[in-house]
Amino acid sequence: MDAVRESHSFDPMFPFVFFYHLKGNPEQEPHLYHFHDWYEIVFVLDGQGTFFIDKEFYPMKKNDLFLIPGNVIHHANPSKRNPFLCTVVLFHPALIQSMELGDFFSFLSPFSQKEFHYLLIAEHMKEHEEILIRMHTELLKKEIGYRHALLAHLQGILLLIARQQPAIPETSRKLSKSEIWMKEVLFYIDLHFSDHELTLPALAEQALVSPEHFSRIFKRVTGLTLPAYLGVKRLFKAKELLLQTDSSVSFISDACGYKSVSYFHSRFKEQLGCTPGEFRKKNKQSDPAD
Repeated sequence: MDAVRESHSFDPMFPFVFFYHLKGNPEQEPHLYHFHDWYEIVFVLDGQGTFFIDKEFYPMKKNDLFLIPGNVIHHANPSKRNPFLCTVVLFHPALIQSMELGDFFSFLSPFSQKEFHYLLIAEHMKEHEEILIRMHTELLKKEIGYRHALLAHLQGILLLIARQQPAIPETSRKLSKSEIWMKEVLFYIDLHFSDHELTLPALAEQALVSPEHFSRIFKRVTGLTLPAYLGVKRLFKAKELLLQTDSSVSFISDACGYKSVSYFHSRFKEQLGCTPGEFRKKNKQSDPAD
């Protein structure tokens, strides 16, 4: 299993995807590790599960809200006894254009708090559900102007979230032994993911377990294989260095732990559809600060 950038069917003129009443399936084998450049809003309507976001494990329960900006690794694991039911809104930030109206508000401000997990009171969740039902209806009927309606509803949701200022829930759930162990592993990987010698056997040896056991626990807890996770971490760091430094592509390849420049090129193009050089040129030219 490899980690690939998640993609959905959408019109490039309207980068928006909507999953209404998505039911978690504990029997479904994860086929990819979930990451994308888009922003994601997850409303948990019922049931339970665990949301792995970045390096943390969050409990999922009714009235939970998750706000996930682009380029953050995440994966939802449903409870076997009571799988979660949620509605998910995905959109590219370019879709949200905040006009300068003099009150210094941005529709994307809820994503800038460096928190992922929030708790809505029942009344506020009901307000959102009413909007989500209207969005679902617009997508079913597709009457004239339905995209404008969807955008207006999306802006309404983001405005509501900003005004409601949902609480950050206290985590009363205790992590399992596997999750506690895996958090330590993930923090270690965060510090050493650029190391060429960071391999499954090396990590397993350090953890005093067999590679087979390490691999099995890692996949069960996080939803992906170790090579897939390392691949995404290295890709994110490479993108950051390409945009924020003038370092050469070969230097960035080595700094991010890729085996060779040619391998870096092929993996980068496979994931993002362009070479590292093309990515740097395109995004630096489009940077409004330039």
